[in-house]
Formats: sequence, C-alpha cells, structure tokens
Amino acid sequence: MPGRNEPCPCGSGRKYKHCCLKAQEQADFLWRQMRAAEGRLVPELLQLSLKECGPALVGAALDEFFLWDGVPEDYDQTNEFSQFFVPWFVYEFVDDPDDPDRVANAPDESLASLYLGRYRERLSATECAFLEAAAISQLSFYAVMRAVPGHEIALRDVLTGAEVVVKERSASGMVKAGALLFTRVVSVQGTSIMSGCAPLVIPPEWHLPILDFRKRFAHGKGRMLTPDMVREIDIELRELYFYIEDQVWNPPLPELRNTDGERLVLTTLTYRLRCSPSAAFDRLKSLARASKGEVTQLLSEAELDETGKLLAVMIPWSKRGNRLHQEWDNTTLGTLEIDGDRLQVHVNSNARARRIEREVAKRLGTDAVLESRTADPVEKLLAERKDVPRDRIADREQEELQQRPEVQEFLRQQGERHWESWLDTRLPALRDQTPRQAAATPEGRERLEALFAEFAWMGERQQNPMSPDVAALRAKLGLS
Repeated sequence: MPGRNEPCPCGSGRKYKHCCLKAQEQADFLWRQMRAAEGRLVPELLQLSLKECGPALVGAALDEFFLWDGVPEDYDQTNEFSQFFVPWFVYEFVDDPDDPDRVANAPDESLASLYLGRYRERLSATECAFLEAAAISQLSFYAVMRAVPGHEIALRDVLTGAEVVVKERSASGMVKAGALLFTRVVSVQGTSIMSGCAPLVIPPEWHLPILDFRKRFAHGKGRMLTPDMVREIDIELRELYFYIEDQVWNPPLPELRNTDGERLVLTTLTYRLRCSPSAAFDRLKSLARASKGEVTQLLSEAELDETGKLLAVMIPWSKRGNRLHQEWDNTTLGTLEIDGDRLQVHVNSNARARRIEREVAKRLGTDAVLESRTADPVEKLLAERKDVPRDRIADREQEELQQRPEVQEFLRQQGERHWESWLDTRLPALRDQTPRQAAATPEGRERLEALFAEFAWMGERQQNPMSPDVAALRAKLGLS
C-alpha cells in the first residue's frame, strides 16, 4: 500500500491521501460495520431458533445440510459447524412445509427474513442491509482470480460468471490464484465479504468438473446460470461439494494408463518354443522395427555358447509414432525375452497382450505354445509395495541423474516438442477440441483458463524441464 503522501496508484497524479485513500477508508469502515453486524446477528439468529423451536430445528437443518446421509459425530463442536453450517442455517434453511415430520413452530421463511421482519426498527441501516443481502445470497463455487494477503480476494463465480472483490484479511493469506472456494458472498453498498465458507480450498483440477456441472443445469438456457437458478439447485451444489471434499481428503488410487491411454495391467505371457532360439529371433526381430545395425546391436548383447550359437536374447517391441503424443517418433510396447526353449513377453495392458499373442502366432505358429499368462493391475502392485522401505541410495542416484545438464536439456527439448504438439491435440478436457479450436469460442476459452490454472498450480509444486510455459502457450493461442 502506498504512503499517504506518495502518488496515488490510480494514476491521477494526486497524492494518495487526497485521492483514493478516502474511498479506501470508507470501504474499510463499511467492512468493519458488516463484520460487526455478522458477529452480532448470526449468534442472535441461532438463539432465536433455539428459543422458539428448541434443538429440533437445528437437527432437521443438519440432516438436510448433509443430504440425509448422516451428521458427523460431534460436528457441533467443530469450527466447521459455526463457520460453514450456521450461516447456511440462519440465512437459507426453511423446514419443508409439506414434510410430515416438520418441526413444530418452524418458521415459513429463513431466520434472517423472520428476524428482519420482526425487529427491523431496532437495527441500524447497515444491519438491515446486511440481513437483506444475506437472506437472498447463495452458496456457489468461486475461482480465485487474485489474492492480496491481508487485504482482499478477487473472485469469479464459476456458475454465474459474476466477478466480485471481497475484503478478507485472514483467508487472503491462505489462498492463491486458481484455487476454488465454496462460499457465500454478501454485498452491501459495493463492499463484499464471505459469510459461510466451506473449509476446503479446492484444487484447480476440479474447475472443469464444475463447468460440466454448470452445463448440465444451464442446458438450453445460456452458458451461465442466474442467481435464482443457483438457489434452486442448492442440494445438488452441496452434494457436489461433499463429493469433492471426500475425493480430496480420501483420494482413491489413480487409474494409471500407458502411453496409448490403456489401463495399466502388467502382463507376462510365457511360451514353450519348439524351434531354436536363433530361428525364433529371426522370425520375431521385425517387431523391434530395427535397422540392420540395430539388429546387430541386439545380437551383440545376446548370450551365446562357446561355439557362437544363440542361447538368449531380448527384443524390444515397438511401433512408429504415438496416438496420444504426436511428437514421439516411436512407442515401446513391450519386450520379448528368448531364453533356450522359453519365450516370455512382458506388456503393460490387456490390449497389448492380445495384440502380441496374434503377432507371435502369426510369426511362430505351432513353434510357440502358450503355457501361462499372468496379469496384475499396477494399482495392486503399488498397494503391496507401499510399506516397502525406499532405497535411499537408488533415489539419490536417480536424483543426481535427473540433475545432469544433458538430461535436463533432453527433457527440455522433449517438453518443447510435447507442448508444441499439444496445441493441435484433441483433449477430452476441451470436449474433444484442440486448444487452438477451443481458443476461438467463449466456452472453450473458459475451459482453457481452467486448464492453465491447473498447470500453474502444479508447476508451483513440482517444477521440471517439461513443465509448460503457460505464458507462452497463452500467447500462441492469442489469449490476453
């Protein structure tokens, strides 16, 4: 923040104290009044419900808040109860008038509206305005556009497209651009605060699923939802939030896939050979797509007996190009190991296993008899190995290898080729459009921005030579 006698950052040429400082001080004063109103009125509304309906109304609200799926044990003793549930309860909850188990004496309107109607004359102008705004506010998903620690957070409502700057001192130091918040924004005379924010700071990877959620309810009604439409889907919104919360706090093992996008299943095929290792090699070597010199290299690494007769050899199985990575010249599909009268084939998916079975049958026919087939999902192997102590020496050697200048340069070049081809790759995240195609439409640009936020978030946590240069990608796509 500038000093009082420094030039105003708005560019007027006047001193800060004679320009924007006064407006800033007025906004700060209104913010303090709003926080004071919230701090006094929310507990008073809660007490009003207990006085007139007893704990039954709170219990009914908790059941609905958690979608009738069970209230966490001792939830009322947590900060989440007072900071997330209670604002929803006093601003928004109305016990269903048609429910046969409706709480006796339950009001037909929210507690905020009820209190305002009864005691308006006792309230200050700011308190009245605060309750009026809170009573029509709604929980929604907001993307953090900018955060100034100790001062404010700029938010964009993912569902309605509305943009707002909330004055926030504590949370502004804990969130970064790209994160998502499930919160309620209450605005009075141009000053906005968050009142009732969910505890989880949602990672940017959930931005695209939230856009898909919005599209489901905005179908045929435009790209964005209206505030009234958001209020109508309050149950679905909480359902989505609690699903995200569960996935973030209790993440399932990821479904790992190979470079062709197939689910990883480590598969070994074992054959009994009825021909010599040399004959099998001659008929299988074309699977390596190797030149004459590369075939010679394979044989130079093979095991021979004292007479020079082939005993064992390894053949890499590869194909030209790659379906998902267009910049790749070739893709390794598996390995074939000939050892005496045995042939073992190692691949990492069911699709590749079926394909290599056909290739072996075509080349070796009855000279190869399949004896066994083992297949394990890689998730199972990872689960079995999670308690195995890490090899710190091997880890250190791997880290040192990664830091070598030639390795770093190789990875950088690989990264450049990947991200250049990425611009023209159809992506499920962009609804099967390429980034260049998506950049031509408002919906596509919004999905691109969500992807870029995720890239930036990941880059801060794990920077490497293959990380994308988001600014360069935006420039190539013509995005400001």
